Amino acid sequence: MDHQSTKLPIGLQAEHGDFVSSWHLFGSGCAIFERLMKSRHVILAVFTLLLPASALAQVRSGEASMNLNGTVSVGYSDDYSNAVGSDHSIAGAGEADLTGTYFNPNFLSFDIQPFYNQSRLNSTYQSMTAASGLNASAKFFAGSAFPGSISYSTTFNSSGNFSLPGLANFTTHGDTNTLALNWGVHLEKLPTLNLSFSDADDSYSIYGANSDGRLHSETFSATSNYKIAGFNLNGGYQFVDSKIALPEFLAGESAQNTNSDGGTYFLSVAHNLPWDGNISAGASRLDLHTNLSETGSTDKYDTIIDTLTGALSFAPAAHLHVGANTYYTDNLEGTLYNTLVTAGAVLPETGPQPSSHDLSLTGYANYELPAQHLNFHAFAERQQQDFLGSSFTSDSYNGTATYSNRILGGQLNGVLGLTRTSINTTHQSLWGLNSSLNYTHQVQRWTLAGGFSYSQNTQTVLINYVASGYNYNLNVGRRLRRRAYWGAYASGARSLLTNVPGSSNSSQSYSTSLSLFRLSINGSYSMASGNAVLTSTGLVPTPIPIPVVNPAAVVLYNGKSYSAGIGSSPIRGLTLSAIYAKALSATNSNSTLSNNNNENIYFLATYRLRKLNLQGGYLRLVQGFTGSGMPPILTGSFYVGVSRWFNFF
Repeated sequence: MDHQSTKLPIGLQAEHGDFVSSWHLFGSGCAIFERLMKSRHVILAVFTLLLPASALAQVRSGEASMNLNGTVSVGYSDDYSNAVGSDHSIAGAGEADLTGTYFNPNFLSFDIQPFYNQSRLNSTYQSMTAASGLNASAKFFAGSAFPGSISYSTTFNSSGNFSLPGLANFTTHGDTNTLALNWGVHLEKLPTLNLSFSDADDSYSIYGANSDGRLHSETFSATSNYKIAGFNLNGGYQFVDSKIALPEFLAGESAQNTNSDGGTYFLSVAHNLPWDGNISAGASRLDLHTNLSETGSTDKYDTIIDTLTGALSFAPAAHLHVGANTYYTDNLEGTLYNTLVTAGAVLPETGPQPSSHDLSLTGYANYELPAQHLNFHAFAERQQQDFLGSSFTSDSYNGTATYSNRILGGQLNGVLGLTRTSINTTHQSLWGLNSSLNYTHQVQRWTLAGGFSYSQNTQTVLINYVASGYNYNLNVGRRLRRRAYWGAYASGARSLLTNVPGSSNSSQSYSTSLSLFRLSINGSYSMASGNAVLTSTGLVPTPIPIPVVNPAAVVLYNGKSYSAGIGSSPIRGLTLSAIYAKALSATNSNSTLSNNNNENIYFLATYRLRKLNLQGGYLRLVQGFTGSGMPPILTGSFYVGVSRWFNFF
């Protein structure tokens, strides 16, 4: 997709009047902040009189010991938006941290952290909204045969991110809840038992898209370990249930929802052998069920995946390691589908598939030459696959040399590998290459570092698909003075399936920063394009060969983003920071084409006077998506206030 042909969404820029009025408001706020700073002694006196000073460092009541500290703040805020209007308020906020133990820290210890009305403008909680919530955890019977723990967190009206690979993320807001329980039984001379349960829920809305998303997951696992007669036995069961609702503006014409659950049984055994050897074997069974629901239709996909593994290794001589591995699954198609489900993708199934399997046998040898700074690795593999009604068999041979040493005052690391693969069923033979080179060097005040890697015709998870690609990175830095440093950074990557059009993913990123005694400046630019699958947390590069994925599930994306930031501490106790970031992108999924924009302006001023913090900040977000059919949203917030830290007991 040609990004240069992308047009900005209609109404992408805020109305001129809104922009001017918001900056007039910001200017007025700076004046208020300046007056607050001039009145810092009055504010300090007021806080000292109204709020108690630090009490005892710790409180004991019977067998309980507790400590409580926190921050209390009050200030004026003004929020505005072209969607819900504006409001003004003087409100309080705060956060606390209560820690303690009962009887003994190993018997019971806990940590409770509530917070109220926190935002990016007046706290460390990353939220452009007034987030409130609670984080709590407890540990009990630590060090005993029955250790356990519990943790819970909940956040209301907090900000989040919806990711776009290689580019700035979209901004969301919503609620999250997470509960986790763990318990163990570790009795001497008996098999161990470890139980865990988690329940997580994340519901959010994307600014400017009028589109909601949700992820709810439940996980339960029971594992056991036992050692008898020199054998290490491991086994257990894990169950995962997830419910996903994807945002409509990227999912297609209608919202997509999926319910997925899978139960896995697994067992493994291992035993040591002579010559520092080891032998192991494992087996697992996954029972997978998914229901994909769209308007007026429901697709189901149920499958069972059995997997067997084995490994054998020896070290018969110094610096020499040899071994062999085997892998078998009776359901290759289900294994690939489960990879996508595990990534959080909601995928329409293409219908019942023929039976498939995958069998691979691998032998390897690794030899080190420490005096020559060399390492040699060789392996041979035979693989057989039945997939989509076709059978493939391949034989691969690989040799790799690794060199690591100091050269010309710097550190050099190089890798060169060659692979010869023959696909017997199609009578194809091809050479593959895997190489990389990294070098770091310090020259007086200069630091130079760079690396490059290139691969061609490397085997993918499927025999009949091979991949090629490269990536690079370059860092240049110079110390200017004792407390001054300049650096520049560049990186890029490109990967694709050989001879498969439309399968490439590429990215480039450039940034520079200058750090002085009381001033720092930075800037960055990035661009990316490729194919991905849609998940509840954003777009994820397709984790399996793209021809295997249902075309309706592939999202094409491209875009660019840039940012600039400045920070300063002109006088002791005063910190100023400002950031501007903008991203333009285009996404194309199924029948939905969307041109997207994200723009952020952020300013924060903090003045610390003993235990007092005087703060003022401004935040402005513009975000829009043509695929949503909604005008871009403009929202902003201004805040000025004062906070004080207390150690209550």
